[in-house]
Amino acid sequence: MANVTIQAVETRSQQNEFVRLPWKLYAQDPNWVPPLLQNHHELLGYQSALGRRFGKPHPFHDEADMQTFLAIRDGQVCGRIAATIHHVHNRTYEEQRGFFGFFESINDTGVSKALLDVARDWLSDRGMRAIRGPMNPSFNYEMGLLVKGFDAPPTFMMTYNPPYYADLIEGWGFEKVRDMYAFRGHVDMVETLDKKMWFVIEESTR
Repeated sequence: MANVTIQAVETRSQQNEFVRLPWKLYAQDPNWVPPLLQNHHELLGYQSALGRRFGKPHPFHDEADMQTFLAIRDGQVCGRIAATIHHVHNRTYEEQRGFFGFFESINDTGVSKALLDVARDWLSDRGMRAIRGPMNPSFNYEMGLLVKGFDAPPTFMMTYNPPYYADLIEGWGFEKVRDMYAFRGHVDMVETLDKKMWFVIEESTR
């Protein structure tokens, strides 16, 4: 099998390849919900055509450094990753921690290892001593891996990925930090919610 080449994203063409890769990987997955393109560009520190005309860079990048990478095999993009240093996080928690996110890969440990290796190395070269993820790009947006519930579309602000991603990432050496849960329900169930939830609903609708 051909070797994997990692490219740092530098050109607008590479940015478009990075953003568009999920459309290729999830083409046959009926539960995948594509992101809003302009929002996706902005979170990555890219600017879409609309953003270049009307918008400003996403404020997250005022306090963060990010580098995105593509994995190439046989001339085709087969994976992607972002390495991020969130300076607010490190100041707040007195850490030297970097993050990876926006991870996508074919089901191949050679590809996933090359991507995670380059993210680790980029962060290490900038003084980071630990790495956590996936964060897209931080706690305040999308985070974590889907490990159960592949039979339905993702809930709002929750990640979606193939089942094999956990094997790829844990196989590299990552361990679970915490569980996160998302819940589904019908609007009729609102009547059964406790008083505390009713208070939140009332406050949010004023």
